[in-house]
Amino acid sequence: MRSLRVVVVVLVIVGASSVASAVFTEDFESYAAGSAMHGQGGWKGWDNDPTWDAPASSAYASSGSISVEIGGNADLVHEFNAAGGEWQFSTMQFIPDGCTGQNYFLLLNEYGDGGPYDWSVQLNCDMNAGQIVSDFGGGASLPIKWDEWVQLRFVIDLDGNTVDEYYGGALLSSHQWDDDASNTIGAIDLFGNGASPVYYDDLRLIPPIPAPGAMLLGSIGVSLVGWLRRRRTL
Repeated sequence: MRSLRVVVVVLVIVGASSVASAVFTEDFESYAAGSAMHGQGGWKGWDNDPTWDAPASSAYASSGSISVEIGGNADLVHEFNAAGGEWQFSTMQFIPDGCTGQNYFLLLNEYGDGGPYDWSVQLNCDMNAGQIVSDFGGGASLPIKWDEWVQLRFVIDLDGNTVDEYYGGALLSSHQWDDDASNTIGAIDLFGNGASPVYYDDLRLIPPIPAPGAMLLGSIGVSLVGWLRRRRTL
């Protein structure tokens, strides 16, 4: 009975060490090229309206062969249910050389079909000016990296109510996450705004990483499991 109790404790500890795995990943490989994203994989047009749909595309891909194309009247949404702690959201973005218009990447702290809506990140991919602009970060900008896949990464401290925005590994802006301090991540919104297409691939939302003590206990737990197995064979 004592050995059983040790195994149960070990399993609980090991489970705690794996909490940091992504709660949302999307590489678009499960969708047919040219298919409408609305109604697939939790994606939908703004306000659940297929008018604002966007297609899966084989034109460019960061991994595999499929990405999503955001241009014209596309306004594609995926909701999340994230609260508290420090989260990370990342995606790969491709902007073809010669594109024009202003295309937007947005994160909302609150979203519901028909409202309410509340935005926390608004990156203006200003292809006319050749700049990625943080509208909520005081207009901070970095030059667009044309014709290559570039990572957008956001470190979101919901408890501290801050977000750090990175473009291609460079810090673009740091600012308040939400003026209402909602302590949540509600949705991603990819908005074409009538502009030339921009492509996205390999999206990930990673939850808070366990405290170092929990990670250490997880390692100890793995060692104990191995020790118990060896004891059983003796």
